[in-house]
Amino acid sequence: MTATVTTRIDESLLKEVDLLSTENQMDRATFLRNLIKKGVENEKRHSVLEEYREQKISLQKSAEKLNLSVLDMIDIICKENLTIDYSDRELKEDLKGI
Repeated sequence: MTATVTTRIDESLLKEVDLLSTENQMDRATFLRNLIKKGVENEKRHSVLEEYREQKISLQKSAEKLNLSVLDMIDIICKENLTIDYSDRELKEDLKGI
């Protein structure tokens, strides 16, 4: 299901959107949908990493929130230079599933 969204942006920003959409061989609407999707994904990732950094959520929970495996989440955490907070208890639980 889709919904129509209307918003106002500065003309200078609209010119940039049009230029980028042309460079990417997309119409404006498709380019904006892709841009919004990427922005939402980046914001979600940032939010989850912040929750993890503040120890509000576990490694497992952060992976679930981003629809990733724990190994993929560990890779992201390492790339972000964060400390991996993974207890022995969590390791034992994860190994039960193997």
